[in-house]
Amino acid sequence: MVAAKKPAARKKPVAKKPAVRRAAPKRPASKPAAAKKPAAKKAPARKPAARQPAAKKAVARKPAAKQPAAKKAVARKPAANQPAAKKAVARKPAAKQPAAKAPARKPVAKAAARPVAARKPVAKKVAAKETIESRVNAVNDHLTQHVVVVRQFTRTFPTSNVWVLKDGREAALLDAGYGDRQSIGERTKFFTSEMSHLKFKTIAMTHHHYDHSSGARQLRELLKAETAINPVDEVLLHTPPAPTQGNEDLPDEEDLAERVAAWRAEALATPIDRPLADGDTFRVGGLMVRAVHTPGHTAGHNCYWVEDLRILFTGDNILGVGTSAIGPPPAGDMQQYLDSLLRMRELRASLFAPGHGPTVTATDAKVQELLDHRATRDRQIVDLIDRGYTTDRQIRRALYPEIQKGLRRAAGGQIRSHLAKMVGQGIVTVAQEDEGRTWRVALTK
Repeated sequence: MVAAKKPAARKKPVAKKPAVRRAAPKRPASKPAAAKKPAAKKAPARKPAARQPAAKKAVARKPAAKQPAAKKAVARKPAANQPAAKKAVARKPAAKQPAAKAPARKPVAKAAARPVAARKPVAKKVAAKETIESRVNAVNDHLTQHVVVVRQFTRTFPTSNVWVLKDGREAALLDAGYGDRQSIGERTKFFTSEMSHLKFKTIAMTHHHYDHSSGARQLRELLKAETAINPVDEVLLHTPPAPTQGNEDLPDEEDLAERVAAWRAEALATPIDRPLADGDTFRVGGLMVRAVHTPGHTAGHNCYWVEDLRILFTGDNILGVGTSAIGPPPAGDMQQYLDSLLRMRELRASLFAPGHGPTVTATDAKVQELLDHRATRDRQIVDLIDRGYTTDRQIRRALYPEIQKGLRRAAGGQIRSHLAKMVGQGIVTVAQEDEGRTWRVALTK
């Protein structure tokens, strides 16, 4: 009922306005009747009209209570609701734009972080931060193993053994290890502290590869000892390698390039004081050491036999773990290598002191393991050729499917070494193509 009274009060002004407008044109004499009748007639028409504004106001009041901010925005700017809406829209993106700018700044941060690629050279220059470890293993009263381990971040560089053979106050080195600054620094500390009471007379190298020979020049000066090697490998030691020729013992990796260059320079500059051909000897206190020419890994590879201790220094013909890399002629020779293994077994050593890895006490079983491995590889190669493989590269990919890139050359050399042996045995034929880059193979049977 309250709602009914309110429209009645508002009808009077509305009724007056239309009454004046309508009386002016047509019926001046009947103003009261016309005013009453239309008022009654128009009342229903005006009631909705009155209800509409009331509804509009009610709607306007309710949103006004719900959206005071919107009305204030309208009040702040004389413009209609549209400007207020525009401002509200403008404010919302304004709040979103900072959030959108935040991701826009991230690329800027990424762009600033991308120069981290430029920091890689800085990481390479941090040679001083390399971790260098010196490992000493006293095998018995006469034999000590010394290994230098150089790590850079998670990378461990190749290692090799330097053996100290001693009797009384005299000593000799079997192999000289690497000639880089880190390795020589660690060996200098070792020899001038723990081994300072010994008189070193000989540094006998098993072969000319850098990991066994490049430290000889500096150790020769430090220990005042004579250097010795098989005369065949002496020539190879002082022969600069061809640009495409690598060291079968080392992977082809960019990280090693600088070190390899230093090792190569040291090896070329190493003077040899005396040759040690097959059967030649030198003394260490009361011990006699005899050179045993065992070609295969290299043409002038020597083992050194100490009969009194029944110790054989095997170089890279026999390793503490795994198998040795045997390249094709002239660098290596698989048939000579197999013959050398048989000769080494005939000595019946009780201990192998290898060029890499730990000592081996099961000497006969180790030799048999290596012989069996090479026989198995021969059978695999013959089987692949019989199945239609026609090049050495195809065979290498089949036998070493997941080998890392840096070792592919060495693996290819192994395959060619087996093929060269089987050519000599009359099992396969080889035709070189692309200036020797490809060996095309076929069975003779």
